[in-house]
Amino acid sequence: MTGGGTGGHITPLLSLAQELKAQSPDCQIVYVGHKGDKFDTFEQSSHDFDFTAFIKAGKLRRYGTLRFSGLLHPDIFAKNFIDMLRLPGSIIASFRILRKFRPGAVFSKGGFVALPVALAAKLLGIPIITHDSDTVPGLANRIVGRWAKVHATGMPAEYYPYPKSSTYYVGIPIDARIKKVTPRLQKAAKAQLGLPPESTVLLVSGGSSGSVQLNNLITRIAAELLEANLSLHILHLTGQRHEQPVKETYKKLPKHDQQRLVVMGYSQDFYTLTAAADLVVTRAGATTIAELAAAGKTSIIVPSPHLAGGHQLKNSQALADIDAAVIAPPNVQPDELLVLINSLLNDDSRRFELARNLFATAKNNASKDLASLILKVATNNQ
Repeated sequence: MTGGGTGGHITPLLSLAQELKAQSPDCQIVYVGHKGDKFDTFEQSSHDFDFTAFIKAGKLRRYGTLRFSGLLHPDIFAKNFIDMLRLPGSIIASFRILRKFRPGAVFSKGGFVALPVALAAKLLGIPIITHDSDTVPGLANRIVGRWAKVHATGMPAEYYPYPKSSTYYVGIPIDARIKKVTPRLQKAAKAQLGLPPESTVLLVSGGSSGSVQLNNLITRIAAELLEANLSLHILHLTGQRHEQPVKETYKKLPKHDQQRLVVMGYSQDFYTLTAAADLVVTRAGATTIAELAAAGKTSIIVPSPHLAGGHQLKNSQALADIDAAVIAPPNVQPDELLVLINSLLNDDSRRFELARNLFATAKNNASKDLASLILKVATNNQ
């Protein structure tokens, strides 16, 4: 399997690998990633994959707000040109990996590593299964999809351009520990985090890398939020690079306010933070949305407009269409976000309604269904 070399693919791949082993203990899983990506630093990978291999893949830099002329910018053009020159070498490296392990199937989660691996698989006659988490398929999977035997999707099939006969809506594999949060589970999560049992909890997360925009918004309104909601505690996941600057900003607040703030760069216990929360402010990443749906959490989504394909905008629209989250404008201002947060914190029935609608979208068997698809294709090929 290949996940593209970005942090957003890690959790689904780990969950999927665990389920593949549960269904077929004798199967062997090879992870192919990008040299230098953050995945090869995760100790957990050694427990979930039998083998890992890393290739130097090329990346096409595209941004949601970048017009075609922007691609000709000297810096962007030079980086894209250099990376395109890596494509032949990455295909050869992928060919060698596949010849060595002779897999029954290749699973593509998308991303720039997937393309050379899939090209090599096509040349060797190995069946390909793709999976798209977002409502907009990534560029790699749009190309790879031409040769894929099965197209698994994280969102309903109508969002995707694949043939209906080979498209299966399975959902997004997530951490198996995430479950519907009951009052008892929420109380236990608060106790685990050292939060008062009667506290109201706001969780802010900009995704695995963090969000400067969200960090700036919350730091600007934190004092007013804490003043207006005397039982409020804020859990702020900043992204590792942004943890210290955010902590320095919060030091300007009165001591009694600082005591109701928990700032972390990153946490592998996102499910515990989610369980403790009464309201979540986050980006529109597909895996994050899937985790919040499984937990049944009320959310304010601030989509990023700058990612390729505008997929976060479309993920957000899919939620808005079914009233499953409050969608803030991408350029939301601090005072606007303050109103949205305060409104939901003081409206239990509206929070319940949004959480119920989001929970209805959860695909709790995503890992099992996707693993079954992969094993069926691989077995038939063998």
